[in-house]
Parts: sequence; structure tokens; C-alpha cells
Amino acid sequence: MMCLACQQEAMWFAYLRRRGLIDENGDPVEPVPSIAYPVEAMSTEEQTKQKVDQSASETAETTTSPFDTPKAG
Repeated sequence: MMCLACQQEAMWFAYLRRRGLIDENGDPVEPVPSIAYPVEAMSTEEQTKQKVDQSASETAETTTSPFDTPKAG
């Protein structure tokens, strides 16, 4: 009889084998994603930051204050 953790692990490995994600030895079929491509992750973060900065500047341009208009006098 197996403990619950061992049963769950065996079920997980069986699922991964059926899906073709691991071979018979339990090694991944495709390379495991890692931090080997930081440029892609940074570009996404930079794009998000640019969008936030852009929307903030647009909001600042469209927002008017009653103190912004000069009074003649």
C-alpha cells in the first residue's frame, strides 16, 4: 500500500506520460522554461510600464484645473 503523496505522484507522472510531456524515465520531452530569456520578460515589463506612463501623461494632459486658466485683471 502506498501513502497518499506517493499515489498522487504516481498519478501525476502517469498523466504526464499519457500527454507525452515526459518520457519513460521521467525526463521532460521539451526543455524546461527558465530565466534563460530575460529579454522577452523585460520587454513585456517595459511595454507595461510604457503603457502606464503613457496613460498617466494623457490623463495629465486632459485634466484641467480651474487654477490653470489665467484671469484677466
